[in-house]
Amino acid sequence: MLVGDCLVAAGMIAYSGPFTSIYRAELEAEWYQKISSLGIKISKGISMKKIMEDPVTTKIWTMAQLPSDDLSIENAIITFSSRRWPLMIDPQNQANKFIKSLAKMDDQCTHGFKAMKLSDPALMKNLELSIQHGEWFLVENVGEELDPSLEPILQK
Repeated sequence: MLVGDCLVAAGMIAYSGPFTSIYRAELEAEWYQKISSLGIKISKGISMKKIMEDPVTTKIWTMAQLPSDDLSIENAIITFSSRRWPLMIDPQNQANKFIKSLAKMDDQCTHGFKAMKLSDPALMKNLELSIQHGEWFLVENVGEELDPSLEPILQK
């Protein structure tokens, strides 16, 4: 069942980030049907959360102010399992509070943490230093358009 289960998890991590929980469930059901029709063994009722969730990590996240609903936990799994840096659309500042709170926990952020607004003139210099030192860096208050100077960093 490992191959089929991992296909669902990988697909969800790669493609489901911007979608609602209802659409994510539909995607998982559709992928289950397609994988089964190809003769690949897959667990019944499989989901990315069932495969990727570590209960201890989830508990740490919820202690760091992550809402405990399935969508928020799935978003955190996608964020921490992805190879690219996430763009979080966060009108209620839940993700902002979560990331800042998580960064304060020593075992989750070993190299340091910085948060700066996009309008800060020292942003690029601090971002460069944070990347060099392996620190977490949160760019806050990003509008609809990003500064073109961030493009090379976001392409990595």
